[in-house]
Amino acid sequence: MRSVRLGCLVFSVALGVACGGNPPEPPKTEDKAAKPAKPAPKPCDPKDLVPVKPETVPESLEVQHILIAYKGSGAAKNPQIKVTRSKEEARRLWEKVFEEARNCADFNKLVIQYSDDPFKMNDSKYNAFPGFYEITPKGVFDENFKKCAQGLSPGNIDKVESYYGFHIIRRKA
Repeated sequence: MRSVRLGCLVFSVALGVACGGNPPEPPKTEDKAAKPAKPAPKPCDPKDLVPVKPETVPESLEVQHILIAYKGSGAAKNPQIKVTRSKEEARRLWEKVFEEARNCADFNKLVIQYSDDPFKMNDSKYNAFPGFYEITPKGVFDENFKKCAQGLSPGNIDKVESYYGFHIIRRKA
């Protein structure tokens, strides 16, 4: 079988040369090692998470948040929340978790691990996004929380203190 293919190749080259043509060029092969099939995913850059004020503030927006409550905060008045930490302990935890979030930790996992919000997993429509809230003109939110959320561009993260405790807020992209 090989000799037949080789014979056909030699014959076609000889015929091409005899008729004044150039011998056929061998097929080009691509170096697969030189080109990756897909571009590598862009790594998280902490600079991309720095709060950037949006050009316009939408009427409604979607955020995820982590609530760090402490004794005496508004959240501690909710019987579903068992708070034992002091305000200073809460502040240190808030700073630690905020740094983790700014260093590209998985925000969903941070919400699940640290948030004291008893409703962080309740909305079945958004269970893929724990700590999800939609801020609308009709919604009732702490003013500090709302202003912080409205001051973020999609994907940005910031922190704020409210009546309920300390929050880390990420605006959904």
